[in-house]
Amino acid sequence: MQTFTQLRIVLPSLLLAIVLSLFATQQATAQSGLSSDSQKELKGVVAVDLSLATLAISTWGISQWGWFKHSPVAKREGWFGKDTHAGGADKTGHLYMSYLLSELFMMDFKRHGVRHPERKAALSALAAMTVLEFGDATSSKYGFSSEDFIADAVGVAASWWLASNPVWDDRIDLRMEYWPSNGYNLKNDAVSDYSGMKHLIALKADGFSTFKNTPLKFLELQAGYYTRGFRTFDKQSSPSRHAYLGLGISLPVLAGKNTKLGKWLSYIQPPGLYLQADKRF
Repeated sequence: MQTFTQLRIVLPSLLLAIVLSLFATQQATAQSGLSSDSQKELKGVVAVDLSLATLAISTWGISQWGWFKHSPVAKREGWFGKDTHAGGADKTGHLYMSYLLSELFMMDFKRHGVRHPERKAALSALAAMTVLEFGDATSSKYGFSSEDFIADAVGVAASWWLASNPVWDDRIDLRMEYWPSNGYNLKNDAVSDYSGMKHLIALKADGFSTFKNTPLKFLELQAGYYTRGFRTFDKQSSPSRHAYLGLGISLPVLAGKNTKLGKWLSYIQPPGLYLQADKRF
């Protein structure tokens, strides 16, 4: 009976992934004025990208997280409490990973001329992350988490909304900062090395007309969250959670937002290049 109850929780997410996959690929063919060969090509772009992402996620899940070794289970993980798995850093991690995956899909869809790439990228990313949640359900480490799934949905929604609103897309970046934690080694799972991560949102002055033609355009405000000491390999003995505000140089603007380096820096935050006011709790 318990297994049946758990399956009733997990299987709808798997079905949702299938539905989203079919919808995303079907939407790619709805291109008025295109030949059937062109429609097939666009459909193939979405299908291939989604398949590659799902394969990469599944390979990592099987090798690092022990997928498919147990019957599906569902777990309530909580959000940002001190008694949670990673103090909430796993939730901001899911949000960022989903956002980044949607952005990568969108870049490739735009490159191939897929229409409405924002919507199709968001659907594809959510489908891939739903497969991840289903895989986690069969792992002894994690289990299916509705909190993770909500974080995934917020991440892809952020990608879609920003891409659909260019003015704010020019102002806001979602980024991750990473430097391996003291206890990390190559035997550990880097994706879960939360004590080396910070997830943040940056508000760039250059996106506002008031500052665009002034030296202040190179500044940005940051707000982020991170945790330390929650992983089993952490050398820090006392787990802690942190929220912070930062003032820094806007590296994407400095490098040129339309350059490859500038684009890369809109997703990755190099450590230590900002002033930080930190609140530990």
